[in-house]
Amino acid sequence: MATAHLHAVLLSPVVEFSRGGEPLRTALCKQPVATRVWLGPRGLAGDECADRKHHGHEDQAVCVYPMEYYPAWREWLQLDAEAFPFGSFGENFTISGLVESDVFAGDQVRIGEAVVEVTKPRQPCATLNKVWERRDFAAHMGREGWTGWYLRVLTPGHVDAGDAWELLARQSQAQSMAALWAAKRD
Repeated sequence: MATAHLHAVLLSPVVEFSRGGEPLRTALCKQPVATRVWLGPRGLAGDECADRKHHGHEDQAVCVYPMEYYPAWREWLQLDAEAFPFGSFGENFTISGLVESDVFAGDQVRIGEAVVEVTKPRQPCATLNKVWERRDFAAHMGREGWTGWYLRVLTPGHVDAGDAWELLARQSQAQSMAALWAAKRD
């Protein structure tokens, strides 16, 4: 497994703003925090979710997104790092050193004081289209397979930017997030 660590830990309250003349309530645009944060069974302390029907379940306590994709996204969107910073996908963890082909369903990982389990690939949603004002944003994310993935919390604890992603256990027949996403869209 590649050496990986949390590049950023990100949170957001639910905010209301207008896109295309329509009101939108979302906590998609996360901001980095500069201190340790408590990670419990439902996610990071201080983070909010506007759509509890589709997000924020225990098997989706944390959304992870690889920082390796940001340069290509910025080029595609024609935005710089200031206009499209880490957290722009609504991820709670921007990670470096791992992508979907490196991470497997059921992987148990220590991050800071917490132990988490990889559950499933992230399903790109229409909120991304609305926030970034691109009707094809979520579809492009899905076609590329640059979806990120979700974590469940097995042992709560504090996490911080810079914490290592330490693989503790992997099931022998597990499928990668990339393989699971490819099977889902086929």
